[in-house]
Amino acid sequence: MSGEQHAGARLFFAVIAMLVAAGCEPTFVFAGGELTGTERPMPKDWAFTEDFGTVQIETRPTDPYSVNVWGVSVNRDFYVAASDAGEATWAQAIESEPQVRLRVGEDIYPLLAKRTEDPQELAVVADAYIDKYGGERECSFIRHAWVYRLDSR
Repeated sequence: MSGEQHAGARLFFAVIAMLVAAGCEPTFVFAGGELTGTERPMPKDWAFTEDFGTVQIETRPTDPYSVNVWGVSVNRDFYVAASDAGEATWAQAIESEPQVRLRVGEDIYPLLAKRTEDPQELAVVADAYIDKYGGERECSFIRHAWVYRLDSR
């Protein structure tokens, strides 16, 4: 191994060590475990989430698995979507156990995820994603995503 390869390997392992030292929170594209924060009851309105580009969702209550996701507020509901549908580990976990925890900032909300397939509801959610994150309706990942409405437990 050359000196440059050794330096690259050391950098890689240093980054991994920093991620482990940071705890089990999801970081960038790496999944994490149990989320930390202050548990709160479900809010009456999710409009405050417009200030957050990403939120974290935790699935599998007995073996917590958490990831960063995009989410949108529509009326009094909050939605998250798995762009790779059935291939996303977190979406598969929700299909077998709908209890989730959503972290917005430092607050955590214990919720139930319910997949919606209603075309009218999905159209409104797609518009909300486009308004918040950009893109075009015809190309929106929501067209092929599994979309979950998060409700109170």
